[in-house]
Amino acid sequence: MLISFEVENYRSIKYPVVLQMTAVNYYKESSEQLIDAELPGLSGLRFLRSAAIFGPNASGKTAIWRALATMKDIVLNSASYMASTAFNHAPFRLDPEMLDEPTRFTVVFTSGMDSIRYEYSFAYTENAIIEEELCAYPKGHRQTWFRRAMEDGATNIKGSGYLKVPAAVKPFLNDNMLLLSLLANFPNAESYKRVAPVVDWFINGLDMYSRAPESLNDFPFSGEIVSGERGTEGMRRFIQNMMRQADVGIYRAEVERRPMPEEMRAILEHISPVQGGIDDVVKTVVFQHENAGKKMKLEMEDESDGTKQLFGLSGHIAQALESGSTLFVDEVDASLHPVLVTEVIRTFLHPESNPNGAQLIFTAHNPCLLENGLLRRDQIWFTEKDKEGATALYPLSDFSPRKEETVIAGYLNGRYSAIPVIPECFGRCDGFDME
Repeated sequence: MLISFEVENYRSIKYPVVLQMTAVNYYKESSEQLIDAELPGLSGLRFLRSAAIFGPNASGKTAIWRALATMKDIVLNSASYMASTAFNHAPFRLDPEMLDEPTRFTVVFTSGMDSIRYEYSFAYTENAIIEEELCAYPKGHRQTWFRRAMEDGATNIKGSGYLKVPAAVKPFLNDNMLLLSLLANFPNAESYKRVAPVVDWFINGLDMYSRAPESLNDFPFSGEIVSGERGTEGMRRFIQNMMRQADVGIYRAEVERRPMPEEMRAILEHISPVQGGIDDVVKTVVFQHENAGKKMKLEMEDESDGTKQLFGLSGHIAQALESGSTLFVDEVDASLHPVLVTEVIRTFLHPESNPNGAQLIFTAHNPCLLENGLLRRDQIWFTEKDKEGATALYPLSDFSPRKEETVIAGYLNGRYSAIPVIPECFGRCDGFDME
């Protein structure tokens, strides 16, 4: 379960912004939608099953999604980096003083392996990790398990009585590797057992999704579930039911294995020769339609963008609901009707359909999702840019909205900001003259 995420100096984000998944206790509406985790040290706090981020174009919604996706990627992959591998460092570029400053990520969460609250953070520049820290709260009090810092060009690591960093590990730690990632590659070490729940959360507890695959040749995650290559039978049933009930004319999704065309084989062998040859088959997602009693198949490329988006998203929803993980979707309403998106959100909000406490975080544009009754007041967040062009992230609760307040009207009327500021003469003002 995600509790909070903080990011600083990343893309359009200059100053620290924090997304909180803790509920406002003062708000009593839809209390059945909350997660009662009963965490030591956080007595009385309850947590949100969903959070929505709204804001104008280029305000930083996707930057927040990318930040968490980047954090996950570095955790999972930095142990395999060559010593010369540079980070794709993307600092706030509108202020020259920030270009050489580090990007910082901090995440607080509970792991599905032990239900302990962890706080993990690191900071990096283009070439090095300059700070890294792992803390745990098994009994409510902060335990610092390890702390790493770059001092005078050298990496200094301090373990603790809670987690001893093996001396045999340190020679393998390059400046561009996370210690957490490296420890995960020593499964026989005692330290591995300690950090395993943390690494597991990044692998299995956090899923990042952004649109359906753009390439028609991509084999989507949902297709792997339908074909039985991953997932469970329950997840396969969920995907089939979701596609049937979405009113897109589909009653079944299938994966067909077809002989690979010789032209494609020749291209693949030329690009990347593989010892033992190329696989003989191509996997293709097809959808069964029924019209006037007649059945027919359509391939992915024949379907609408909305159908592709729905199918691509369905597998990630199924996985989150079954495992109780956190799913962060960028532009959840892309190519999808707001009625359908509303039902997807409701699936996460209610304990009956989400008994394992999965979380859905999403960015969106469609104000219909702000209609009263869908989201609690503490589930709504906004982004906008300040005078420096830096992203600010703030909750609706900052405006002390009344329970009966019509949020959609307040948003469109600019009460909460986070909407485009467009002149009344848009399209007719000076500057649009093409002569």
